[in-house]
Amino acid sequence: AKDGWSRLVDVAETCVNRFLDAKSLDYATFVQSVTLSVVLAGLLGTDIEDLDPVDVAFVTKAINDRWAQSKSSTTLTTEVLDRINHHIIRWVPDRTNPLNLIIPAYETMWRVAAIAVVYSNRDSLLRDAFISYNENPTDDQFRAFANEGTGAQPSAEAIICEVLRLHPPTRHITRAVVVPSVDVADIEGAHKSPLFGNDPESFNPMRFHASHAAPKRDQLYAFGHGKLKCVAASWAPPAAAVITAKIMAKLDDVAFKLQEGPCIGKREGWEGWSIQRV
Repeated sequence: AKDGWSRLVDVAETCVNRFLDAKSLDYATFVQSVTLSVVLAGLLGTDIEDLDPVDVAFVTKAINDRWAQSKSSTTLTTEVLDRINHHIIRWVPDRTNPLNLIIPAYETMWRVAAIAVVYSNRDSLLRDAFISYNENPTDDQFRAFANEGTGAQPSAEAIICEVLRLHPPTRHITRAVVVPSVDVADIEGAHKSPLFGNDPESFNPMRFHASHAAPKRDQLYAFGHGKLKCVAASWAPPAAAVITAKIMAKLDDVAFKLQEGPCIGKREGWEGWSIQRV
């Protein structure tokens, strides 16, 4: 049997192919569906054949809606919650409260992959990094900068780190230190500080190369810091890179292309983005 990582890589490729069936695909829905399916099949052992694309898209939208409503006074209807639970229990029947495992893994990773694909689709050097990682999805390849020296090109890890830096999935982390005191860490502010060079608002994965004096991966705070750091901090970046690599392998402008919308989204704001058959 393949080890867990090799299986995850295979699952990611299968999921990308599975959700590329439609003539024109809403980009956010596609990346969300692929990512949720990778979490379910790659981590929790769900049979991919049980993941009907319509049901997966419904659950991803409901999770996003639930997040949006958590910021307001509205809530999901009982009917929608029942439908979510029906699908989740069917997909993951042998775990208690599986959403507690699914949402943290899915929610951050789909946005990191979606944004990494956008930048890599615009830049051939970034594309090359993910094509190389797609062909050789190892830890060494994840960290490898091509053509060391003055012609060095970014690694898949550097690209993912730069996505996490410039587009942190969680912009503020709140911790109750001493009740009722609450500390709020401004992750976005820290990541865009001069600590990261004189161009912190620009997307530049090479700032993570050893030749640069800027901080390295360990000084990113996208997953928190210290004892309460997210347990997925070491696993999530290469997993997001695998999903990105599998999508980039398909966006070759021969079979499929990415149609850009007005601006790069966050959880929301991906209107106008789609994947289209050429």
